[in-house]
This record gives sequence, structure tokens and C-alpha cells, in this order.
Amino acid sequence: MAKKTSLNKGLEALLGDVAESKNSEKPQKNVKKETKEKSSEILLSQIRANQYQPRTSFDQKKLEELAESIKKHGVIQPVLVRKDGKGFELVAGERRFRAAKLAKLKKIPVVVSNISDVQSLEIAILENIQREDLNPLEVAKGYQRLKDEFGYTQEAVAKSVGKPRSSVANSLRLLTLSPKIQDEIDKGAISEGHAKVLLSVDGIKAEQLLMRIISENLSVRDLEKQITESSPQTSKKEKKSRDELNLESALSSRIGSKVTIEDKDGKGKMVIKYYSYEELDGIIEKISH
Repeated sequence: MAKKTSLNKGLEALLGDVAESKNSEKPQKNVKKETKEKSSEILLSQIRANQYQPRTSFDQKKLEELAESIKKHGVIQPVLVRKDGKGFELVAGERRFRAAKLAKLKKIPVVVSNISDVQSLEIAILENIQREDLNPLEVAKGYQRLKDEFGYTQEAVAKSVGKPRSSVANSLRLLTLSPKIQDEIDKGAISEGHAKVLLSVDGIKAEQLLMRIISENLSVRDLEKQITESSPQTSKKEKKSRDELNLESALSSRIGSKVTIEDKDGKGKMVIKYYSYEELDGIIEKISH
């Protein structure tokens, strides 16, 4: 598998000193260094939106507030663009770009950078994650695009955006939820915490619980309690000790997947859940080390 570009150091590295750009597809000889021009102004009409932008919704009120600020102070931080035919494609700075249009500016300050398609997607995801602008589903879809369009493994995605592999795996699992649940995540009606709990139950029950979350304003803790109390196995099992619960939590964090322990008088079993063969490979890799 080809080595992927790492953007763990964030956008500061991209907008700061010139750094060597690693080829994200196949190693080649004479790899050119990433080149940037100094900040300059170009016509807004010469810039097209980023085809890899992971954000699907923008807060219109906040854009209007930013536009008012731009009218008074101008665009303080340049947007990042790359050459695209006779014009340019936006890489980072979508909100500033849109707000500048609302402010009816003719030109906007830019930094022109020679970067690849895969870097464009990585940067767009990273910029929004660092500013916490993406909702959980947009993050998951961004990760999935890196996998589908550029052949990334979960490990490569994690390195690319500076997140633990378990975080990426849990994010991608959100895409296995029903369209109805995904829609509510997208709208912000339920949190990522709610969604992760809903992953533990089957589809029909998950949608039933979804309606209760919304109608009864259930917290994540309330939701977990509802599932535990409705489980037919709960009454048959003895309550777990604090040591067992702490151990389950520690192992789950270490492995990056749900771990449950069933113990009786020093004998029992440990169960590790996984949701894809790729996630299973990751678990095996961690255990083998």
C-alpha cells in the first residue's frame, strides 16, 4: 500500500514554510517540493468551490455576521487555492470565500499552492475538524471518501487527520446506521454519543429509540439506561463489579473496540466486538504487538 500524506501538524505547516510534498498515490522519482506563491489578490469570479469540501451545510446567520466583519476589516487571513485550468479551485477557507461574496467583494487574498486531489480533501477535512465545524456525519463521509476515492486504509486516514485509529473506526461506523438516523445526526437532532449507543441495537429498535430520544429529550446516559433495562438478559445476569467495569473500559480504550467481560469465580470469557474485517485486522494487529 502506498504511503499516504500526513497532515498531523495541521494547516499551519501548509500556510507556513515550504514543506516537501509526499506523493499520495505511488512513489515516483524526482518528487517535486510543494510550491507556494506569496499572498496575492485574485477575482472571486476566478475561484470555484472545492469539489472535495466535506461540509454540506453552512450557518447562514454566521456567514452574514462574517460578511459584516469583512466589510469593516476585509479578509484578514488569505484563503488557500490551487490552479485549476485558467482559474483556481478553493482548498481551504470556504466560509471566508462565501462571506466575501455576501460582502460583495470583487477580490480576495489568496495563497496559491501546488497540491494534489488527495491533499485537497485532507486539508478540507482537517481545517473543519480543527475548528469543529463539521457534524459527525460529515466527518464520517469525509473519511469514507478518502477510503473510496484514494484507497486509504483506516490507519492511513487516522495518520492523515491526526486522529487515533479507533476514533476513525467509530466515526465510519456511523455510516452503517439507517438513513433516517443519519438524517437526524445531520440535522443535529441527536448527538454523536446518541448515535454510537444506537449502533449497539438492531435497526428497527434503533429507530424506535430514535423517536424517544427526540420526543423525550433523552440524554446519552438515559438512552443507555433504557437499552439496559429493556434487555432480556439483564435480569438473568448478576451486576458487574466496579473492577470489571473499569477493566472493560480500559481494554475498550486500549483496543479501540467494545470489550465485555463475563466472569464467575475467576472463570469466564472476554468478548471483543468489531464491525468490519478491516477493524478486526486492526484489533489483531494491536493484540499481536
